[in-house]
Amino acid sequence: MAIRVIPLEAVHDVKEFNCGNQDLNIFLQETAGQHQRKLISKTYVLVDDEASTEVMGFYTLALRKMIPKEELPPEMAKRLPREIPGFSLARLAVREDLKGQHLGEYLLFHALDRVARVAGEIGGYAVFVDAKDADGAAFYKKYGFTAFPDNPLILCLPVKDIPK
Repeated sequence: MAIRVIPLEAVHDVKEFNCGNQDLNIFLQETAGQHQRKLISKTYVLVDDEASTEVMGFYTLALRKMIPKEELPPEMAKRLPREIPGFSLARLAVREDLKGQHLGEYLLFHALDRVARVAGEIGGYAVFVDAKDADGAAFYKKYGFTAFPDNPLILCLPVKDIPK
């Protein structure tokens, strides 16, 4: 199996994608392409070269509105301007029948690498995640994300802390 991550295109079979979360399924099936065409966000899909139209997993990145530094975890807010720019890891999902194979981790690191490269070109302090639930938040915490003090489902990772 030779897997790769590529931009979502019309040839990808999104209708059969099932990650076990209906909101994420519907986003990929009905919204991701529309958002991409309108330049609202960009979705990348994980495919196997032997079945390159079959979506194994995906992630979506978007710009994040300016975040007041008071909302950040206190240890991050030091010596920052009043508001900071960043990126949203808006969605990340793996097909249900492929879970347990570390593909979510693979997609996360791919997304973080892309964020780091873009931030190096245009700036951006951190990547932010709005986790769907406590299990999702725990997944991101394993990789260095820190929860917001007032909302444990919003997490961030400074770009400077993204693993190389």
